[in-house]
Amino acid sequence: MSVHAPATPEGDPPPKATLFCPDCGHESPPTGDWTVRRADPRADGERGRTGDAVVACPDCGTEIATRGGSELAPFA
Repeated sequence: MSVHAPATPEGDPPPKATLFCPDCGHESPPTGDWTVRRADPRADGERGRTGDAVVACPDCGTEIATRGGSELAPFA
């Protein structure tokens, strides 16, 4: 048995990769309008290692993800 998603009225499939902010509900693709900066673990409350990419919500500033520095380019 297979499950098929219904087609959208426009005929285009929905985006497969979408990030969601758990605090305010903002959503956008990974290459969308997210704020991306390099981590500084010396800062209070900062997670990750120096050079890691921190992805934050552009609306409320909530950290969505921390990725290795080599993954920074796909978010920029």
